[in-house]
Amino acid sequence: MATWQPIFKGAIGHILLLIVNFSVLVGIIQSLQLFFDPSNPLPILNVLVLGYMLVHTGLLLSIQLGTQVLEIIKARFPTLLIWYYFKFNDNESIPLPLLDPTKSKLAVLILFLVISGGPILFPIFAIYGGLVVWGYLAVIGLEPSTLLQLFGRFLTWVPPLLAVAVLIIVASIVMIEFRHG
Repeated sequence: MATWQPIFKGAIGHILLLIVNFSVLVGIIQSLQLFFDPSNPLPILNVLVLGYMLVHTGLLLSIQLGTQVLEIIKARFPTLLIWYYFKFNDNESIPLPLLDPTKSKLAVLILFLVISGGPILFPIFAIYGGLVVWGYLAVIGLEPSTLLQLFGRFLTWVPPLLAVAVLIIVASIVMIEFRHG
């Protein structure tokens, strides 16, 4: 029983982190729609701020997904990058060389993303995406016609979104492994 407990905790942790990452992705996708609404154009300052938020969170999300895939492959407990560096004192060494800024340029980028707003922006998009998903699921009834429409949308949108997600994950893994390979 003792050997299954860490595996079970790790699996639950990875599932929860994947749900958070999915919520962030939904939040980013929903926020991108603000740029393409011709009836309500955004002021230039809002475009700049939202653009920064989207690029920043998109980079952090892709690195987060790449490190999570590596942790799943290596059977480690998941790491949430926006809080990872706050767990250590100044005198402690970071146990993962991939996330140690003295040993990895990717870790320097992650640390820069964390310092420049990661703990604020990542939860904003996670909460927004989670509320969008929850609101959408709460509004639809379990009517057969609605479920058929949703299934049709699912078949239409999932392959391109899955391809984008796979490309982001593959690019993240290649970036990580290129540095340590």
